[in-house]
Amino acid sequence: MIVSLLVSDGVEAAQARLLAMGFHCQRFSRDSIRELNRTSSELVYLVPEVALNGEDWPELRVRLAQANRYYVVVGSNLRSASIMRAARDGAFDVLLIEDDNARWSSGLQKVVDAQRLWLQVYGGSPLQSETLLLGESPAMKSLRQSIERLGPSGATILIQGESGVGKELAAIMLHQASGKGAFVALNCAAIPKELLEAELFGVERGAYTGSVKDRPGLVEQAADGTLFLDEIGTLDLSLQPKLLRFLETRQARRVGGANEYQVNVRLISATNIDMETAVETEVFRADLYYRLSEVTLHVPPLRTHLEDIGLLALAFARKAGERFGKHFESVEPELVLKLQQYHWPGNVRELKNVIDRMVILYDGPFLRTGWWEIPQTQQAKSIGAARAAVAGVAGVSGPPGPAPAYASRKQKLLMAKKLLEENADDLSWVAAQLGIHSSTLYRWRKAKKV
Repeated sequence: MIVSLLVSDGVEAAQARLLAMGFHCQRFSRDSIRELNRTSSELVYLVPEVALNGEDWPELRVRLAQANRYYVVVGSNLRSASIMRAARDGAFDVLLIEDDNARWSSGLQKVVDAQRLWLQVYGGSPLQSETLLLGESPAMKSLRQSIERLGPSGATILIQGESGVGKELAAIMLHQASGKGAFVALNCAAIPKELLEAELFGVERGAYTGSVKDRPGLVEQAADGTLFLDEIGTLDLSLQPKLLRFLETRQARRVGGANEYQVNVRLISATNIDMETAVETEVFRADLYYRLSEVTLHVPPLRTHLEDIGLLALAFARKAGERFGKHFESVEPELVLKLQQYHWPGNVRELKNVIDRMVILYDGPFLRTGWWEIPQTQQAKSIGAARAAVAGVAGVSGPPGPAPAYASRKQKLLMAKKLLEENADDLSWVAAQLGIHSSTLYRWRKAKKV
């Protein structure tokens, strides 16, 4: 194990002890801190307690945090206040010169184990805070690759996914990839249906009481850019033909207007409902659905890429820290593992709210494991029972989770039938447990195989 010691007074005794114990020691400066990767988890940084009072300590602390390094503070005859200060500043542990060799050896080993766990949780990947859709899982990498391909194409795109997964973020990234015009967003469910046409296409002066001047609609405001319509599935049937005609001709008429205007705008829409079912039940026009879904983009629910929770939690903690005037450098790996045990029915939005709440209630620099408990809701219990049913039907034992990859098609059909009996309104979750695409499950159900 390599142990680096900050060049400062007070480390001679520590270095002598470490050399006697068989550790490989080296000195380090502020600029020589190594970033954490899969070959450097056994590199431990020791900082003398006197350094915490130095002028360059704030910058050194930031360097350690940016390199994702845990560090241990070393001192002699430290008072409780000094130990608390070190812990508050982010030290993983405090070792005293007076401690015996067993305490030193176990303390350093714990730091190394924590660094290894960090690698397992975060994958050693640097946090890219500028990326809107964070994640190193195959699902998120595939999503970002699709966005990069589709962004410049100008295609009309329908984004599908559960509530809280980040559909608007995907729309923003599509717009940014196009590099054209303004981005204008509208939640179709937030505007009364009587006012939605005016909001979209504009109003002529005198069209109704109180209309004292011309007002352009959102399609005009988004000229040569992107118009994003969220919750498109709630669009009133009476307005759907007008939106369809606009998509086909790029022409529209303001409410109360006599003449049409033409505008070039790209339309991206999003929904969290099953649009094919909406078409079948005739609450949404088939022709408009086909026009909106020239290309369909699916944003996966958080429960299908739990390995991304570490990066997401860290990004949310740092962002919330900036917002509330606090400093959070890291998330305890044990907390990340705990977060990964939850189902997250509210997806990434729910995770963000949990992290924001911890930042508000507690002080940094770490998000601690004891600050959050897995909610014991009836929904979580029913989901756990359904997952257990998956394992039972598959004939396997062990912790609940998605269907095993080796399950045959017949087994998956049996599992699908059982899960749909208890979760008929959550096709996305059932499909995730079976390891299939939701469209495959829809076809099975339509063919009455499940």
